[in-house]
Formats: sequence, structure tokens, C-alpha cells
Amino acid sequence: MLRDVVLYALNYHKPHSMNSIYTLTSAFTLTLLTLSAGILAQTAEPLDSYTAAEINYLASFFQIPSTIYTAEYAVDAYRVTYDMPYLDSTISVSGALFVPQGVDSLCSLPVMTYMHGTVFERTDAPSFLPLEGRLGFLMSSPGFIVLMPDYVGLGTSQLMHPYVHAQSEADAGVYLIQAAEALGVELDYSFNGEFFSSGYSQGGHASMALSRELETNWADTYPLTASAPLSGPYDISGTQFPETFESPSYSNPAYLAYNVIGWNSYYGTLYDDLSEIFQEPYATDLPGMFNGETSGQAINTYLPFLLADLLQPGLVDSIMADPNHPFNVAAQDNDVYEWVPQSPMKMYYCTEDEQVFYNNAIIAEEWMTANGALNVTTSDGGPFNHSDCAGPAIFGGMIWMQGYHVECIPDNILEIDETVWSITPNPVVNGTTTLRGLPTNVTWNLRDISGRLLTNGMGAEVDFTGLPEGIYFIQTNGWGTKKVLLHF
Repeated sequence: MLRDVVLYALNYHKPHSMNSIYTLTSAFTLTLLTLSAGILAQTAEPLDSYTAAEINYLASFFQIPSTIYTAEYAVDAYRVTYDMPYLDSTISVSGALFVPQGVDSLCSLPVMTYMHGTVFERTDAPSFLPLEGRLGFLMSSPGFIVLMPDYVGLGTSQLMHPYVHAQSEADAGVYLIQAAEALGVELDYSFNGEFFSSGYSQGGHASMALSRELETNWADTYPLTASAPLSGPYDISGTQFPETFESPSYSNPAYLAYNVIGWNSYYGTLYDDLSEIFQEPYATDLPGMFNGETSGQAINTYLPFLLADLLQPGLVDSIMADPNHPFNVAAQDNDVYEWVPQSPMKMYYCTEDEQVFYNNAIIAEEWMTANGALNVTTSDGGPFNHSDCAGPAIFGGMIWMQGYHVECIPDNILEIDETVWSITPNPVVNGTTTLRGLPTNVTWNLRDISGRLLTNGMGAEVDFTGLPEGIYFIQTNGWGTKKVLLHF
């Protein structure tokens, strides 16, 4: 219901002429841009376009303060259909591509790959522009190519979705990056060599899997600049699974069925008959509900409140007691934290998350740091549940990663305009930073990520002593606002 209200509001605020254009194009076959890269092919189908004013409205709808976010460029959205490896074959999958418009032609663009959270219906995947998919307009407007894979079994793919399956999530991301790079020839953009990864919930797991894949196997082609996995189940075998069964009920029992049926579609080892896992009538009814057309809410409503009424007696104990149980083997195959990131990573979590337990992030950070990671941190978003944690985590991760982006200044600019100024050093390391390129008597306000005024002053020096690590904004009088990161 909320999604329908949001989409109605967004469409209502689009100019009438734009609505007419997309009503017209939906009635006819859209022209597809088709290219080939080796044995793989990709197409790009136009979906929608937002002006900067419309993106600002979208930001206000998400209650993002205008003091810390203002749309810079209009954005065009496309559905990309592309090939990726899966099991022993090559399959066709889909994803969303967002391209900022009006960027200086001399500037190549950074790439942000955002991995979406749990969806059950295929048309809730990003390339159908649901609520989460429309975040791509916000992420792209600062001048980023934004990619959102739909994953295997979602979007246009008709297979069973292998829920929280790390390798297929990672491959969906990597091969969408590859497809988008090839499409840049026709869509008039190129990559600048900066690659970022983020995602929330299942998307946090997928972002971690993608980040690992990029650093392990694609570092020379798509070097990871920074990543922000958000509230993801990184440690399924040791944290997410055991903590799920510490209580007699779980907030979303549909996730458990999704996990078992999805993994079995890939591994084929978790059960021969679903009655080995679930009691009746659920063992008989559940497979038909995972048809890509039934909502998670409908499945949750159908399932019993108590896990003891859903699962076969003794099943959880037998899994816990046997490290070689097929579920444990699959879970360990999809743990995504036992690797050492070379690029900066920040994991966001909230302590009252009832769906993805926050110890996933704590365990991941501890393991990575103990094994040599030098720039992996976590950020405690506070005592919020999974839904309330999402907005601040997604936006906070986006802003944090943008701090590692190097702004493009075209080579044909012979003199730096007086409105182009910089913050040095940025990130700040627990001390003072300097505003370069501004008058010595410039006045400024220092604000936090919520827009709250912390202090103000005059001159080129800004002192961060005593402030916690995080994202801040220096708002000058007449010279605009820039973000700055404070690291310890």
C-alpha cells in the first residue's frame, strides 16, 4: 500500500508531457540499443527520466534535508538485459541502469552498484522501478552511473531465485557492470575507473559478495574504490541462522522458506521432498507460492506464528549438531565475510534489527581486522528496527562513499572559477581542515548528516576537535556547501 501511494505521488508530480511520452511508449515497442561484447550481449530499454527538480522532490519525499542533498543532474533510467553465467550455462537476466544527463562531455563517470533487498515478486525488482529502484535517481544525480541488478529469478528472469546465494549475486553485479560499460558507447558515457558497491538487507549480503568478487577476480578491470554493505546477513552459518532460532518466532518466516527452497534450486542437496523440512500443509503449499507473483506479506500471513508449528520437530537441533549437514554446508558457502578488503569499507547496522541481526556486522569487522584489514569499520545507526534503519543507512552509505570520489575538473578549464573551492584534507583525521580557494573572511556553518547546526565561524580553518567520526557538511555564505568526512 505504501509503495502504491509513493509511486502515485511521484508520478503526479511529473510534468504532464512526460507522463504522456511514457504512456505512449508503453503502447508501442520500444527501440532497444543492442551491442555485443564477446559471446555476451546486452540491451538497454528506456524506462523513465527525471529532471533535477523531480529528483529534489523525490529527496524531500524521503525526508532528506535540502541542506545536505540537492540534485545536480537530470537522470535517464534503462532496463538492461544481459547475460551471466549460472550453474553450467549462460542465462539472461536484467537490471536497472541510471545515467546522469548534462555532465561535461570531457568527464568520465564513477560507477555505483547498489544491490537491492529482499523481494518476492519479479516485478518488484529494480528494473521495474519500484520504490527502492527509484533510489537510483537520487544516487545518480550527483554524477554517478548507478547500476541495480535484479538477480537471478527476479526482474525478467523466470528461474527460481536462489535467495542470498553469494556467487550469483556477485555475478549479477559484475556482468551488469560489464554490460553497462559496453552500452556506454551508444549512451554516450564512459567509466572513470572508480567503482563503488552498496546495498541493504539481502542487498548488504549481495554487496559484500560483489565487493569480494571485484577485489578477488576483477581488480585489474573494475578496481573497487569503496564499499558500504548495509545490515546484511554476512555470517549466515554462525550468526544469522543460530540467532533466528533463539526465539520461538521470527519476524519474517517467509524468508526461511525462501532460503531453503531457493538454495535447493541451486544445490539440490537440502531435501528430496520439502516435507523433510516443513510440516503439512506448508510443505505442499509453499512451492506454489514462490512463483514470482506472490508477495512476501501474503506468504508471511499464510505461515504460522510459531516456528515449532512450521518446521519438522528436531530439525534445527539436527542441523546445529552436524557441521556437515547440507544446510550448514550451503550456509558456509554463502558466508561472505572471511576475506580481507583492500579498499575502504564501512558496514552499517542498527541494534534493534529484528530481521538481520546486527552481530553479522560485528563478527565480520572483527574477523577482517584480525586478519589484516586496515580500513574496515562499522557504524551503529542506533536502536532502530530493520525498516527504520534502512533510510539513514542507505543515504549515509551513499554520502560516505561519495567522499572517496575525485571530482572531475575538465582539462579545458584554464582558470579555476572562484566558486570552485576545496576542503583539505578530506577526510579529516581528528583535527583541523582548510577551505581552499575562498576569501579569508568567508563565514561558514558546520552541520551533521541530519542538517543540524553544530557550530559556525569565519575564516579558512574549520576545527573538528571533539566531534565523532562521520559525515559533515560545511555550508558557506554565498559559496555553496561541500561534504567532509571525519575519520579517526
